[in-house]
Amino acid sequence: MASDPAAPHRSAPPGVPSDPENPATQGRRRRGAGQPMAPTRYLGAHHFAFYRGVLEGLDLAELGARYLETGRDRRQARLTQQTIEAELHRGVRRLQPVDGAFGDDGGARAPKKLPDEPTWQALFRSTGKGVPGRMRARQLAALDAARPFLTRTPTPADAVAGWFAPAVAARLAAAGLATLADLQACVVARGVRWYRRVPRIGAVTAQRIVAWLQTEIGALGALGALAPAALAPRRALTTAARAALRPAAVMIAPLEALLVPADRDGRTGHNRSGPEAHARIAAQQDLAAIQAWLATRGAEHGPTWRTYRCHAERLLLWAVFVRGKALSDLTVEDCTAYLAFLADPQPAAQWIGHRGVPRYSYEWRPFAGPLSPASLRQSFTVVSGLCAWLVDAQYLRYNPWALVAKPKVPRSRIQVSRSFTKTQWAFLQRCAAELPADDLRDARLLFLLRFAYATGLRIAELSRATVGDLRHRDLPDDPRGSWELVFTGKGTLEREVHVSHAVIGALRRYLFARGLTTDFNRLLPATPLIGRVKADGRMGALSVQQIHAILKRFFRRAAAMLEGEDPTGASRVASASAHWLRHSFGNHAIAHGVALDVVQSQLGHASLATTSVYVRAEAERRAQELERPGIF
Repeated sequence: MASDPAAPHRSAPPGVPSDPENPATQGRRRRGAGQPMAPTRYLGAHHFAFYRGVLEGLDLAELGARYLETGRDRRQARLTQQTIEAELHRGVRRLQPVDGAFGDDGGARAPKKLPDEPTWQALFRSTGKGVPGRMRARQLAALDAARPFLTRTPTPADAVAGWFAPAVAARLAAAGLATLADLQACVVARGVRWYRRVPRIGAVTAQRIVAWLQTEIGALGALGALAPAALAPRRALTTAARAALRPAAVMIAPLEALLVPADRDGRTGHNRSGPEAHARIAAQQDLAAIQAWLATRGAEHGPTWRTYRCHAERLLLWAVFVRGKALSDLTVEDCTAYLAFLADPQPAAQWIGHRGVPRYSYEWRPFAGPLSPASLRQSFTVVSGLCAWLVDAQYLRYNPWALVAKPKVPRSRIQVSRSFTKTQWAFLQRCAAELPADDLRDARLLFLLRFAYATGLRIAELSRATVGDLRHRDLPDDPRGSWELVFTGKGTLEREVHVSHAVIGALRRYLFARGLTTDFNRLLPATPLIGRVKADGRMGALSVQQIHAILKRFFRRAAAMLEGEDPTGASRVASASAHWLRHSFGNHAIAHGVALDVVQSQLGHASLATTSVYVRAEAERRAQELERPGIF
């Protein structure tokens, strides 16, 4: 093991860091968890600051948290310490004169205070708290003497393997971020959530990497152009700060960064209401009219609002930049042409981009690909509704979409096959119950599984559920009463979902594990039922994406455990998502004889015909089971 600062450090042989160029250390190089040391590692100012702390006997975890992208990980800090010692040894060797000349540092002369190689080896034989004060002073002086000659300034062409811990560098390189230039471009293009492109790089590690990049702005260039606003969560920014991220321009851009040419802004559109009309909105341009409509579409930046904005945005951009006219100039023929465009947005380079790119990035595009028939039908519904609203507001004279046939799509059925069998569900419950009880993330997973399955909630509803949504009602025949979750569900309709006493008990245990009171009346109404686990103890709700990732990770882990026993079942479990729990509730409830209207109410289906899919699925399953050969 490498040294801990609390004890003298001893390497093999004493005083000589592992070095593949040194025959005396061949075969003794330590690699740590099978991870080889990078063939070329650069030493930056942060490495010298880190190693100076090691020499002064400071705690490795604290030094790692301050200077390294790996944070408080002691093992990674020890590996970095070994790497620094090896690179220092190589550097001192290069600075030594050879036959009257100097080493391979391009003629650089060694500083007078820099010890020769044997003296360096003896001087750094021991490091840490056990080193006498006079010896430590000599070590620090030698380190300061070597620093100007061995410190490297990063360049965009440098490989990430030269600057980051091997495990981190390997993950970055596997995601296509092989150089600092690649990494910088990804951060600039994707913003604060750039790390979602890199498997097994989390938010904390990403913040440390970005912090280091920001300290090197002078060497790496353009990253500073978007800092700090582009690297902060959008919800933490003011409206002015968000607008400043991307100035308005005449180009394919988000609504908030769009500058519409005067001849296409809709002021003189042929479909504008005449002067005799009594306009109900103040907007005089198409963009302002769309923004007025969006203001009436529910909570800003909510999922429904974002959907409306997306479809209206696409229509306006297409009208201005493809059709070359204002939205208030569109005709029935234009509307028909727009539907064809949605099925194949071309040229793709201008219209299609990657999902997840921040709206302030110039890499943003309105589409992630051609629209499916169902999405095309949804777009028709939204933009037709937009124009109908503008007619009602007396901004437009007529709705051009009213004469266009609504696209038809094959009637889709709920895919109830995407659910767990009772055996698979029992297996998943056992897997969750065997997780460490003292791990708060595992406690959250155990409750999340039970809560999602027992209520049949959609993943977005799970994310939004709070203590304030819980309601208790007295029952004449049950002294315990009943618990319900009351909230606004899909389609802005109020829903009431029954929560069993068993789930309420599980919720109280989970709240206790989070360090909260189990008395719901003493909790803030906004307290999320499924909370985030944060090192600083702050509360917060999980996003839809986070819940999806937590469950997918658990399903894959459970599938690996099931592989040897049931390969087919393991494959199904590995492909499962959060929505499988909702379908499993529907299937299992019908199988247990729960009334169809009760299941409909619990799942929030608008039509009983939708819920009947589970009945047909259960009948088909019974028929298949009873038709197996040899049963009768």
